[in-house]
Amino acid sequence: MKFFYSPKDVMEMGMKNLTEADLDQMEANGQDVSELRKKLAERNAELERAGETDLSKLDAYASTPRSRDTEFFKINAGKAPLLGKAKFYEKYENAKIVFPVVVQAASSLYVPGDDASAAVIVLHGLSEQYKNDFEALRKAADLLVAMRDGEVEVPKSLKKLVKDLNNPKSHINTELNGEDVDAQAFAGAKFLVDTVYLAQSDLPNKRIPNDRVLAMLNVYEKADHNYYQLIKGQFYTK
Repeated sequence: MKFFYSPKDVMEMGMKNLTEADLDQMEANGQDVSELRKKLAERNAELERAGETDLSKLDAYASTPRSRDTEFFKINAGKAPLLGKAKFYEKYENAKIVFPVVVQAASSLYVPGDDASAAVIVLHGLSEQYKNDFEALRKAADLLVAMRDGEVEVPKSLKKLVKDLNNPKSHINTELNGEDVDAQAFAGAKFLVDTVYLAQSDLPNKRIPNDRVLAMLNVYEKADHNYYQLIKGQFYTK
């Protein structure tokens, strides 16, 4: 931010990228930013509300095979290809709902926006006990980020993954042993780190939720490769 802008300038330009640090510097330069602080607090509260979700809303669609006649099915499956229509619909009828946690994503995805094509790295719990243990998944995801940032030692088995996390052009689809992430916390666990491509408008309120938990359909489930599709955010927005 250029600090020769006046509070009036900031109000007119919009406050999307304004931070408390910006206001502190403007105030140190002798400007009255009391009105801006009030607006910033309102904006932050609005962003916090926009990041809330209710995963229990998806309970109604969890049982399989699910009906093709629901809005959930029609909107998430979309239009079937001309060839293989029956198999296409069958996959969506039987796709399990899964809940990965975001490992990393562009900062712009944590506020409402309209990025048409964004890459998000997520962590799935493949072991039954971790599939819906969001606190544990966030802990594992945060440890991977700490390795990426050089804050903790990187095990030899994770060096390629960590290198890929530092490369925005990498496509990641890697299974992990929990012991490699944290031998004590995740002994016996299996995780999957996966790159998901999405339109920001498909996220709940067009942003990554506060708890970083996304809802997806496991459309293709095979021994060597799974394909996950983001569930439209409208179905679990709070």
